[in-house]
Amino acid sequence: MHRRRRGEARLSISARLKNSPPVTAPSFFSRAIKSPRAQTWAAVGVALLVLGARKPWALLTPQLWAEDGTIHLNDYEQSGARAFFIPYRGYLHLLPRLIAWLAGQLTDVVNWPAFYNGGALLTTALLLVRMTSRRLDLPGKPWLVLAFVLVAHSGEVFLNITNLHWLTGFFLVQQALIARPVTAGQRVGDWALLVLAGLSDPSAIIFFPLFLWRWWRERHADNLAVLLVVSACAAGQAYFLATATKHFGAQVQSLNLAALLEISGSRLVIWPFFGARMVTLVPPLGQAALAWGLILALAAWVLRNDPRRPLRLQVLAAWTLITFACVYRIRPDVWPVGIDNLSYAEPYFYMSRLLLFWLVIWEFEARPAAVAWLARTSCVAGVALALPRAREAAPPDYKWAEHCEPIRRGVPANIPTLPEGWTLEYRGRPKSR
Repeated sequence: MHRRRRGEARLSISARLKNSPPVTAPSFFSRAIKSPRAQTWAAVGVALLVLGARKPWALLTPQLWAEDGTIHLNDYEQSGARAFFIPYRGYLHLLPRLIAWLAGQLTDVVNWPAFYNGGALLTTALLLVRMTSRRLDLPGKPWLVLAFVLVAHSGEVFLNITNLHWLTGFFLVQQALIARPVTAGQRVGDWALLVLAGLSDPSAIIFFPLFLWRWWRERHADNLAVLLVVSACAAGQAYFLATATKHFGAQVQSLNLAALLEISGSRLVIWPFFGARMVTLVPPLGQAALAWGLILALAAWVLRNDPRRPLRLQVLAAWTLITFACVYRIRPDVWPVGIDNLSYAEPYFYMSRLLLFWLVIWEFEARPAAVAWLARTSCVAGVALALPRAREAAPPDYKWAEHCEPIRRGVPANIPTLPEGWTLEYRGRPKSR
């Protein structure tokens, strides 16, 4: 009897196993889709595709942009490698100078615009790829990467070396958030990026408090080394700023607080989250009240007791530093009456808009759920409302190849370049070169 029951039980189990679906290990593709790092890499690819789709002409029919020619090309032609030590606007521009110098050493003049734009694209790609590093333990990294290209912007910061410093400055923000290096290669890589970024604009001065704060919190040799590198870059840029012969007079004019809050608020909050149309519909005081009210509310929410509070505080501090520095530099409250073009001085607000987006993205999983839905809705709406301005119309093609001969011969010439109406007053090449 017992044997018969055991046999029946074995037959029942065998039947169930025979009829059950086979158990298979998760495929590589399914594992990759669920991998946060793979998702971040996918976001990098999408971001670069979006960038290429937005400004295809910058890669297909490359031309010089503004100071690409009048400053970086001219100074290379006049001074060669000495151009690395020539300040412009009161500070050094190491990376743009390096790209211009390499173009002159490696390619013919007809290829210089392509080399310049390609160098800017490579720098952007490196910045985005660094976001995939395991040392950058940030929540929502795929969304942070996409924000670089989806946040409202005019496109002027991308694919030219004139405005490359608005992206290189973000290497310093990354460095303030990244975990300690564990290999010699990582240490050297960190220092190299800090030197390239720190000597390309005044970002080392602006973000210096972040590195001092980090060393104060975590006093070890790696943080001290980073602080010393940033300090050296900041000191060098401060020297050139202090000894600059040309200064900008806007900083000495009387403060118009209402205009400053309205113009900065329209570019920091109204345009990126409510769309460009809203800037024309809401009266100036309404824009100031709405924008800065939301900024203060977000700042207060960031200060709440939460495991991610230290991370959010660092980004809020970075936003405060860069926003104050840029607003002080351009003083929008003294702009001529009637300048309502959102593209006017737009790059000065790019980093601040991006950091605000980061803070909102980090609320996607907030509690209560209403806050999370508000954050998601705000970002989706901001991206959707920016789409009509996303693709830039191709500018005039000034046929760069037809204007290269004077540069080859090193004789002065006036050459049309971008933006429309800009002229490269090529100064020629000294005979000593």
